[in-house]
Amino acid sequence: MISLTFKIELEHTYPKVTRSFKVSPLISMYELHHIIQVVMGWTNSHLYQINVGEEVIADIRLVDDELGPVTDVKEVMVTQVFTKVGTTVTYEYDFGDGWMHHLELVEISTHPIDEVLPQFIGGENACPPEDCGGTYGYKELKEILLNHKHPEYKSSKIWVGSTFDPKVCDLKTIQQKLGKLRMLIDEYEEGF
Repeated sequence: MISLTFKIELEHTYPKVTRSFKVSPLISMYELHHIIQVVMGWTNSHLYQINVGEEVIADIRLVDDELGPVTDVKEVMVTQVFTKVGTTVTYEYDFGDGWMHHLELVEISTHPIDEVLPQFIGGENACPPEDCGGTYGYKELKEILLNHKHPEYKSSKIWVGSTFDPKVCDLKTIQQKLGKLRMLIDEYEEGF
């Protein structure tokens, strides 16, 4: 059985927030979107789009006519976009905060038939909290969390949670959530 290995990097963050993961070539770009949400640590609370050159792929149920022509994310298979190793796209999430991700197909390989996909391979650093104000807001939040005397330290710590560490990628939680991917997609669909 064939698998596709991707690397995704959240642009303009330091230190870099990266993830690597494997998927089946039989998934749609819609399913890939949900996988990206899980591996990055996002909560699927905002609009998104995938930019493939000049083509915009998005959930047509959520887009505005002002965007121009949009290809329905549910109608495009991952192998229609990622035809060879080295293919890259831009995945944009939360148009307000403007999180831009560089997504690259890094390997096409065979895997054991009993291997469960999608599979999380690894990552670096925590995903920023939702609605933290983009890259500049996240930078400021990390500075606040390092300064116990900062006037916003306490409220910021409560907001992100006591266990949040910007230097930690929680591998176990990500893999557990990937194991529940179908349920997460079904719950998302119930909102329509």
